[in-house]
Amino acid sequence: MLSRRAIEPNRGMLDLPGGFVDVMETAEEAVRREINEELGIAVTGLQYLTSFPNEYVFSGYSVFTLDMAFVCQVDDLDSAHPKDDISAIEFYDLKTVPFQELCSDSMRNIIEFYLENKIK
Repeated sequence: MLSRRAIEPNRGMLDLPGGFVDVMETAEEAVRREINEELGIAVTGLQYLTSFPNEYVFSGYSVFTLDMAFVCQVDDLDSAHPKDDISAIEFYDLKTVPFQELCSDSMRNIIEFYLENKIK
């Protein structure tokens, strides 16, 4: 599942759902909060996958981030709907993802890592 960004930077590009970690929040707490905020569903299980550095350019400023990826389980994917800063949810066989539409190299790297390591 990928999402379409509803806001800048990279409005309209494909992305993985997620966002920034709040102060005094763990990465796992941030994943659960962001998935709920962006998709309206609850994460019932998660496992760390990998991380890649990223440059997040917004309003002319570069913010260097570390994009952490988790594999998540949810009970009710059918109830997911775009909220917050995404405009659409799209489902792909990961082997056919339109990589040219991804919002960043780190998103491409995460998907390639997932495929190369045959994560289930």
